[in-house]
Amino acid sequence: MSTIPVEKTLEQVRTDLFDKIGTVQQEGWLPQNLNLNRGPVRGLIEMWAWGLYQLYSFLASILQQAFPDTSTGAWLDIHCRQLGLQRMTATKAKGIIYFTRNGTDGNVPVAKGRIIKTRPDGMGRLYRFVTTEDAVLPDGHSEVGVAVEAEEYGREANVTAGMITEIATAIPGIDAVENRVEWLLSEGTDKEDDGSLQERYRLAWMDVNGATKYAYESWARGINGVIAVKIMDNHPRGQGTVDVIVRGTAGQPTVELIEAVDAVVQENRPINDDVLVRGPDPVDVVLEADLELTDGNPSAIIAEAEDRVRALFLDPSPVPGIEALQIGQDLTLDLLRATIMAVTGVKCINWTSPALDIAVSNDGLARLESLTLTTTWASEL
Repeated sequence: MSTIPVEKTLEQVRTDLFDKIGTVQQEGWLPQNLNLNRGPVRGLIEMWAWGLYQLYSFLASILQQAFPDTSTGAWLDIHCRQLGLQRMTATKAKGIIYFTRNGTDGNVPVAKGRIIKTRPDGMGRLYRFVTTEDAVLPDGHSEVGVAVEAEEYGREANVTAGMITEIATAIPGIDAVENRVEWLLSEGTDKEDDGSLQERYRLAWMDVNGATKYAYESWARGINGVIAVKIMDNHPRGQGTVDVIVRGTAGQPTVELIEAVDAVVQENRPINDDVLVRGPDPVDVVLEADLELTDGNPSAIIAEAEDRVRALFLDPSPVPGIEALQIGQDLTLDLLRATIMAVTGVKCINWTSPALDIAVSNDGLARLESLTLTTTWASEL
Protein backbone atom coordinates (compact mmCIF):
# COMPACT_ATOMS: atom_id res chain seq x y z
CA MET A 1 0.00 0.00 0.00
CA SER A 2 1.66 3.19 -1.20
CA THR A 3 -0.08 5.33 1.46
CA ILE A 4 1.48 3.49 4.42
CA PRO A 5 4.11 5.88 5.88
CA VAL A 6 6.48 3.13 6.98
CA GLU A 7 6.61 1.44 3.59
CA LYS A 8 9.97 1.55 1.83
CA THR A 9 11.56 -0.36 -1.02
CA LEU A 10 14.94 -2.06 -0.61
CA GLU A 11 16.54 0.58 -2.84
CA GLN A 12 15.13 3.38 -0.66
CA VAL A 13 16.46 1.70 2.47
CA ARG A 14 19.91 1.26 0.90
CA THR A 15 20.02 4.86 -0.32
CA ASP A 16 18.99 6.25 3.09
CA LEU A 17 21.52 4.04 4.87
CA PHE A 18 24.46 4.98 2.60
CA ASP A 19 23.53 8.68 2.83
CA LYS A 20 23.46 8.48 6.63
CA ILE A 21 26.81 6.63 6.81
CA GLY A 22 28.36 9.09 4.36
CA THR A 23 27.21 12.02 6.51
CA VAL A 24 28.61 10.47 9.65
CA GLN A 25 31.91 9.81 7.86
CA GLN A 26 32.15 13.44 6.72
CA GLU A 27 31.56 14.63 10.29
CA GLY A 28 34.62 12.66 11.36
CA TRP A 29 32.95 9.87 13.25
CA LEU A 30 34.31 7.31 10.79
CA PRO A 31 37.77 7.05 9.17
CA GLN A 32 37.98 9.16 6.01
CA ASN A 33 39.78 6.37 4.17
CA LEU A 34 37.03 3.84 4.94
CA ASN A 35 35.75 2.48 1.57
CA LEU A 36 32.00 2.01 1.69
CA ASN A 37 31.73 0.58 -1.83
CA ARG A 38 33.61 -2.70 -1.50
CA GLY A 39 35.18 -5.15 0.89
CA PRO A 40 33.77 -6.48 4.17
CA VAL A 41 32.34 -3.08 5.16
CA ARG A 42 30.18 -2.99 2.03
CA GLY A 43 28.98 -6.52 2.80
CA LEU A 44 28.02 -5.58 6.35
CA ILE A 45 26.17 -2.49 5.13
CA GLU A 46 24.21 -4.55 2.58
CA MET A 47 23.25 -7.10 5.25
CA TRP A 48 22.08 -4.30 7.56
CA ALA A 49 20.10 -2.72 4.69
CA TRP A 50 18.36 -6.04 4.02
CA GLY A 51 17.49 -6.39 7.70
CA LEU A 52 16.05 -2.86 7.82
CA TYR A 53 14.04 -3.57 4.65
CA GLN A 54 12.51 -6.66 6.26
CA LEU A 55 11.64 -4.61 9.34
CA TYR A 56 9.89 -1.95 7.23
CA SER A 57 7.99 -4.68 5.36
CA PHE A 58 6.87 -6.20 8.67
CA LEU A 59 5.75 -2.81 9.99
CA ALA A 60 3.80 -2.11 6.78
CA SER A 61 2.05 -5.46 7.07
CA ILE A 62 1.15 -4.89 10.72
CA LEU A 63 -0.09 -1.36 10.04
CA GLN A 64 -2.33 -2.65 7.25
CA GLN A 65 -3.92 -5.15 9.62
CA ALA A 66 -4.53 -2.45 12.22
CA PHE A 67 -7.47 -0.99 10.26
CA PRO A 68 -10.64 -2.92 9.35
CA ASP A 69 -10.80 -1.44 5.83
CA THR A 70 -7.44 -2.96 4.93
CA SER A 71 -7.14 -5.94 7.27
CA THR A 72 -7.58 -9.50 6.03
CA GLY A 73 -8.19 -13.00 7.32
CA ALA A 74 -7.98 -13.59 11.06
CA TRP A 75 -7.05 -9.93 11.68
CA LEU A 76 -10.31 -8.80 10.10
CA ASP A 77 -12.19 -11.38 12.17
CA ILE A 78 -10.74 -9.79 15.33
CA HIS A 79 -11.98 -6.32 14.31
CA CYS A 80 -15.44 -7.66 13.48
CA ARG A 81 -15.80 -9.50 16.78
CA GLN A 82 -15.71 -6.10 18.49
CA LEU A 83 -19.05 -5.37 16.79
CA GLY A 84 -20.47 -8.85 17.27
CA LEU A 85 -19.92 -9.82 13.63
CA GLN A 86 -18.72 -13.24 12.52
CA ARG A 87 -17.60 -14.47 9.14
CA MET A 88 -20.33 -16.44 7.34
CA THR A 89 -19.66 -20.16 6.92
CA ALA A 90 -20.18 -22.24 3.78
CA THR A 91 -23.47 -24.12 3.37
CA LYS A 92 -24.89 -26.72 1.00
CA ALA A 93 -27.65 -26.10 -1.54
CA LYS A 94 -30.94 -27.89 -0.78
CA GLY A 95 -33.97 -28.14 -3.00
CA ILE A 96 -36.71 -30.17 -4.67
CA ILE A 97 -36.13 -32.05 -7.93
CA TYR A 98 -38.60 -34.13 -9.93
CA PHE A 99 -38.19 -37.76 -10.94
CA THR A 100 -40.37 -38.62 -13.94
CA ARG A 101 -41.39 -41.71 -15.93
CA ASN A 102 -43.00 -42.33 -19.29
CA GLY A 103 -45.94 -44.34 -17.94
CA THR A 104 -48.14 -44.10 -14.84
CA ASP A 105 -48.58 -47.74 -13.73
CA GLY A 106 -47.55 -48.98 -10.30
CA ASN A 107 -45.74 -47.54 -7.31
CA VAL A 108 -42.06 -46.76 -7.78
CA PRO A 109 -39.97 -46.35 -4.61
CA VAL A 110 -37.13 -43.80 -4.59
CA ALA A 111 -34.79 -44.56 -1.71
CA LYS A 112 -32.89 -42.00 0.30
CA GLY A 113 -29.29 -41.62 -0.83
CA ARG A 114 -29.88 -41.81 -4.60
CA ILE A 115 -27.41 -39.63 -6.53
CA ILE A 116 -28.29 -37.28 -9.37
CA LYS A 117 -26.09 -34.81 -11.18
CA THR A 118 -25.74 -32.14 -13.83
CA ARG A 119 -24.18 -32.75 -17.22
CA PRO A 120 -20.49 -31.78 -17.41
CA ASP A 121 -20.21 -28.13 -18.40
CA GLY A 122 -17.75 -26.65 -20.89
CA MET A 123 -14.96 -26.93 -18.30
CA GLY A 124 -15.79 -30.52 -17.41
CA ARG A 125 -17.34 -29.57 -14.06
CA LEU A 126 -20.45 -31.31 -12.78
CA TYR A 127 -22.45 -31.04 -9.56
CA ARG A 128 -23.87 -33.98 -7.66
CA PHE A 129 -26.86 -34.10 -5.35
CA VAL A 130 -28.20 -36.75 -2.96
CA THR A 131 -31.82 -37.48 -2.10
CA THR A 132 -32.39 -36.84 1.61
CA GLU A 133 -35.65 -38.72 2.09
CA ASP A 134 -37.46 -41.85 0.97
CA ALA A 135 -40.19 -41.19 -1.56
CA VAL A 136 -42.68 -43.05 -3.74
CA LEU A 137 -43.90 -42.19 -7.21
CA PRO A 138 -47.50 -43.37 -6.76
CA ASP A 139 -49.62 -45.36 -9.15
CA GLY A 140 -51.40 -43.13 -11.65
CA HIS A 141 -48.78 -40.37 -11.54
CA SER A 142 -45.86 -39.64 -13.83
CA GLU A 143 -43.67 -37.57 -11.47
CA VAL A 144 -42.74 -37.05 -7.87
CA GLY A 145 -40.86 -34.26 -6.12
CA VAL A 146 -38.00 -35.32 -3.83
CA ALA A 147 -35.77 -33.30 -1.51
CA VAL A 148 -32.05 -33.27 -2.37
CA GLU A 149 -28.87 -31.78 -0.98
CA ALA A 150 -25.63 -30.93 -2.77
CA GLU A 151 -22.66 -33.17 -2.03
CA GLU A 152 -20.32 -30.18 -1.79
CA TYR A 153 -20.52 -26.87 0.03
CA GLY A 154 -20.69 -23.62 -1.92
CA ARG A 155 -22.59 -21.37 -4.31
CA GLU A 156 -21.71 -23.32 -7.42
CA ALA A 157 -24.36 -25.94 -6.62
CA ASN A 158 -27.10 -23.28 -6.97
CA VAL A 159 -27.58 -24.40 -10.56
CA THR A 160 -30.17 -22.82 -12.81
CA ALA A 161 -33.33 -24.56 -13.99
CA GLY A 162 -32.82 -27.51 -16.32
CA MET A 163 -29.22 -28.30 -15.37
CA ILE A 164 -29.85 -31.41 -13.25
CA THR A 165 -30.64 -34.06 -15.86
CA GLU A 166 -28.70 -37.24 -15.08
CA ILE A 167 -29.31 -40.11 -12.65
CA ALA A 168 -26.00 -41.46 -11.33
CA THR A 169 -27.60 -44.17 -9.16
CA ALA A 170 -30.04 -46.19 -11.25
CA ILE A 171 -33.63 -46.19 -10.00
CA PRO A 172 -35.79 -48.92 -11.62
CA GLY A 173 -38.96 -47.42 -13.05
CA ILE A 174 -37.60 -43.85 -13.23
CA ASP A 175 -36.78 -42.48 -16.69
CA ALA A 176 -35.59 -38.91 -16.07
CA VAL A 177 -34.88 -36.21 -13.52
CA GLU A 178 -35.06 -32.43 -13.71
CA ASN A 179 -34.81 -29.29 -11.58
CA ARG A 180 -37.34 -26.60 -12.31
CA VAL A 181 -37.63 -22.88 -11.72
CA GLU A 182 -37.57 -22.11 -7.98
CA TRP A 183 -36.28 -25.61 -7.21
CA LEU A 184 -34.06 -24.32 -4.39
CA LEU A 185 -35.25 -24.44 -0.79
CA SER A 186 -31.99 -23.23 0.76
CA GLU A 187 -29.14 -21.54 -1.08
CA GLY A 188 -25.63 -22.92 -1.02
CA THR A 189 -23.07 -20.35 0.12
CA ASP A 190 -19.29 -19.99 0.16
CA LYS A 191 -17.28 -19.02 3.20
CA GLU A 192 -17.56 -15.24 3.36
CA ASP A 193 -14.66 -13.40 1.73
CA ASP A 194 -12.85 -10.39 3.18
CA GLY A 195 -14.59 -7.89 0.87
CA SER A 196 -18.06 -8.89 2.01
CA LEU A 197 -17.06 -8.92 5.68
CA GLN A 198 -15.45 -5.48 5.39
CA GLU A 199 -18.66 -4.13 3.84
CA ARG A 200 -20.73 -5.55 6.69
CA TYR A 201 -18.31 -3.98 9.18
CA ARG A 202 -18.87 -0.54 7.61
CA LEU A 203 -22.63 -1.03 7.58
CA ALA A 204 -22.59 -2.08 11.24
CA TRP A 205 -21.13 1.31 12.18
CA MET A 206 -23.59 3.15 9.95
CA ASP A 207 -26.65 1.50 11.43
CA VAL A 208 -25.99 3.10 14.84
CA ASN A 209 -27.51 6.30 13.39
CA GLY A 210 -30.99 4.78 13.56
CA ALA A 211 -33.28 3.09 11.07
CA THR A 212 -31.69 4.51 7.93
CA LYS A 213 -31.42 2.57 4.69
CA TYR A 214 -27.94 1.56 5.81
CA ALA A 215 -29.37 0.01 8.95
CA TYR A 216 -31.88 -2.01 6.94
CA GLU A 217 -29.10 -3.14 4.62
CA SER A 218 -26.90 -4.04 7.58
CA TRP A 219 -29.63 -6.18 9.15
CA ALA A 220 -30.33 -7.96 5.87
CA ARG A 221 -26.66 -8.54 5.03
CA GLY A 222 -26.24 -10.21 8.41
CA ILE A 223 -28.14 -13.27 7.13
CA ASN A 224 -26.05 -15.94 5.45
CA GLY A 225 -26.97 -16.22 1.78
CA VAL A 226 -27.79 -12.55 1.18
CA ILE A 227 -25.32 -11.01 -1.27
CA ALA A 228 -27.14 -7.86 -2.34
CA VAL A 229 -29.84 -5.62 -0.85
CA LYS A 230 -31.80 -2.78 -2.40
CA ILE A 231 -33.69 -0.48 -0.03
CA MET A 232 -36.73 1.34 -1.40
CA ASP A 233 -37.42 3.94 1.30
CA ASN A 234 -39.33 6.52 -0.74
CA HIS A 235 -42.75 5.24 0.42
CA PRO A 236 -43.09 2.52 -2.27
CA ARG A 237 -46.45 1.27 -0.94
CA GLY A 238 -47.67 4.49 0.66
CA GLN A 239 -46.67 6.80 3.50
CA GLY A 240 -44.33 5.17 6.03
CA THR A 241 -43.55 2.09 3.97
CA VAL A 242 -40.12 0.60 3.24
CA ASP A 243 -39.30 -2.30 0.93
CA VAL A 244 -36.19 -4.40 1.58
CA ILE A 245 -35.38 -6.24 -1.64
CA VAL A 246 -33.04 -9.16 -1.13
CA ARG A 247 -30.91 -11.03 -3.63
CA GLY A 248 -29.52 -14.43 -2.73
CA THR A 249 -26.57 -16.42 -4.02
CA ALA A 250 -28.88 -18.03 -6.59
CA GLY A 251 -30.48 -14.76 -7.70
CA GLN A 252 -34.08 -14.97 -6.54
CA PRO A 253 -34.03 -15.64 -2.78
CA THR A 254 -35.71 -18.72 -1.37
CA VAL A 255 -38.67 -18.46 0.99
CA GLU A 256 -36.37 -19.61 3.79
CA LEU A 257 -33.95 -16.75 3.15
CA ILE A 258 -36.69 -14.11 2.97
CA GLU A 259 -38.19 -15.35 6.23
CA ALA A 260 -34.80 -15.19 7.96
CA VAL A 261 -34.23 -11.61 6.82
CA ASP A 262 -37.78 -10.60 7.70
CA ALA A 263 -37.40 -11.93 11.25
CA VAL A 264 -34.34 -9.75 11.87
CA VAL A 265 -35.80 -6.66 10.20
CA GLN A 266 -39.13 -6.87 12.04
CA GLU A 267 -37.28 -7.24 15.35
CA ASN A 268 -35.17 -4.11 14.81
CA ARG A 269 -37.40 -1.77 12.76
CA PRO A 270 -39.06 1.31 14.29
CA ILE A 271 -42.63 0.64 15.33
CA ASN A 272 -43.99 3.21 12.85
CA ASP A 273 -42.23 1.70 9.80
CA ASP A 274 -44.30 -0.60 7.58
CA VAL A 275 -41.54 -2.86 6.20
CA LEU A 276 -41.87 -5.52 3.52
CA VAL A 277 -38.99 -7.92 2.91
CA ARG A 278 -39.15 -9.58 -0.50
CA GLY A 279 -37.18 -10.77 -3.44
CA PRO A 280 -36.91 -8.84 -6.71
CA ASP A 281 -39.88 -9.08 -9.05
CA PRO A 282 -38.92 -12.08 -11.21
CA VAL A 283 -38.78 -11.62 -14.95
CA ASP A 284 -38.75 -15.14 -16.39
CA VAL A 285 -36.55 -15.52 -19.44
CA VAL A 286 -36.93 -18.19 -22.13
CA LEU A 287 -33.86 -18.32 -24.38
CA GLU A 288 -33.92 -20.19 -27.68
CA ALA A 289 -31.36 -19.69 -30.42
CA ASP A 290 -29.61 -21.43 -33.29
CA LEU A 291 -25.87 -20.91 -33.55
CA GLU A 292 -24.32 -20.84 -37.00
CA LEU A 293 -20.88 -22.42 -36.81
CA THR A 294 -17.77 -22.11 -38.96
CA ASP A 295 -15.78 -24.92 -37.33
CA GLY A 296 -15.31 -26.85 -34.11
CA ASN A 297 -17.21 -29.51 -32.19
CA PRO A 298 -20.91 -28.55 -32.00
CA SER A 299 -21.47 -30.31 -28.67
CA ALA A 300 -18.48 -28.58 -27.07
CA ILE A 301 -19.55 -25.21 -28.49
CA ILE A 302 -23.08 -25.59 -27.12
CA ALA A 303 -21.71 -26.59 -23.70
CA GLU A 304 -19.44 -23.54 -23.55
CA ALA A 305 -22.16 -21.21 -24.82
CA GLU A 306 -24.62 -22.54 -22.22
CA ASP A 307 -22.05 -22.04 -19.46
CA ARG A 308 -21.56 -18.44 -20.47
CA VAL A 309 -25.27 -17.66 -20.71
CA ARG A 310 -26.12 -19.34 -17.40
CA ALA A 311 -23.30 -17.37 -15.75
CA LEU A 312 -25.34 -14.20 -16.33
CA PHE A 313 -27.89 -15.49 -13.83
CA LEU A 314 -25.45 -16.62 -11.10
CA ASP A 315 -23.74 -14.28 -8.65
CA PRO A 316 -20.83 -14.40 -8.48
CA SER A 317 -20.52 -15.42 -12.09
CA PRO A 318 -18.50 -18.65 -12.40
CA VAL A 319 -17.12 -17.58 -15.80
CA PRO A 320 -14.27 -15.02 -15.83
CA GLY A 321 -15.16 -11.84 -17.70
CA ILE A 322 -18.92 -12.24 -17.30
CA GLU A 323 -20.76 -10.16 -14.70
CA ALA A 324 -24.03 -11.41 -13.25
CA LEU A 325 -27.22 -9.49 -13.95
CA GLN A 326 -28.13 -7.16 -11.11
CA ILE A 327 -31.42 -5.98 -9.67
CA GLY A 328 -33.04 -3.60 -12.16
CA GLN A 329 -30.72 -4.52 -15.07
CA ASP A 330 -32.33 -5.10 -18.47
CA LEU A 331 -31.39 -8.21 -20.42
CA THR A 332 -30.50 -6.99 -23.88
CA LEU A 333 -29.93 -8.95 -27.06
CA ASP A 334 -26.59 -7.17 -27.42
CA LEU A 335 -25.47 -8.58 -24.07
CA LEU A 336 -26.62 -12.08 -25.02
CA ARG A 337 -24.86 -11.86 -28.38
CA ALA A 338 -21.62 -10.65 -26.83
CA THR A 339 -21.80 -13.45 -24.27
CA ILE A 340 -22.14 -16.19 -26.89
CA MET A 341 -20.03 -14.69 -29.69
CA ALA A 342 -16.97 -15.04 -27.46
CA VAL A 343 -17.14 -18.79 -28.11
CA THR A 344 -14.72 -19.80 -30.86
CA GLY A 345 -16.46 -21.20 -33.93
CA VAL A 346 -19.70 -19.20 -33.69
CA LYS A 347 -20.35 -17.03 -36.76
CA CYS A 348 -23.77 -15.62 -35.87
CA ILE A 349 -26.82 -16.21 -33.69
CA ASN A 350 -30.41 -16.58 -34.88
CA TRP A 351 -32.74 -15.87 -31.96
CA THR A 352 -36.14 -17.49 -31.68
CA SER A 353 -36.67 -16.11 -28.18
CA PRO A 354 -36.47 -13.34 -27.14
CA ALA A 355 -37.22 -11.28 -30.22
CA LEU A 356 -36.51 -8.00 -28.41
CA ASP A 357 -34.63 -6.72 -25.39
CA ILE A 358 -36.19 -7.81 -22.09
CA ALA A 359 -37.02 -4.82 -19.88
CA VAL A 360 -36.59 -5.23 -16.12
CA SER A 361 -38.09 -2.84 -13.56
CA ASN A 362 -35.94 -1.11 -10.95
CA ASP A 363 -36.96 -3.72 -8.38
CA GLY A 364 -36.92 -6.68 -10.76
CA LEU A 365 -34.40 -9.37 -11.67
CA ALA A 366 -34.11 -11.51 -14.78
CA ARG A 367 -34.51 -15.24 -14.02
CA LEU A 368 -33.65 -18.02 -16.45
CA GLU A 369 -36.63 -20.29 -17.04
CA SER A 370 -35.19 -22.37 -19.88
CA LEU A 371 -32.30 -22.37 -22.33
CA THR A 372 -32.29 -24.18 -25.66
CA LEU A 373 -29.38 -23.86 -28.07
CA THR A 374 -29.01 -25.68 -31.37
CA THR A 375 -26.36 -25.49 -34.10
CA THR A 376 -26.17 -25.45 -37.88
CA TRP A 377 -23.19 -25.05 -40.19
CA ALA A 378 -22.87 -21.65 -41.81
CA SER A 379 -23.45 -21.74 -45.56
CA GLU A 380 -20.58 -19.31 -46.14
CA LEU A 381 -17.46 -19.15 -44.03
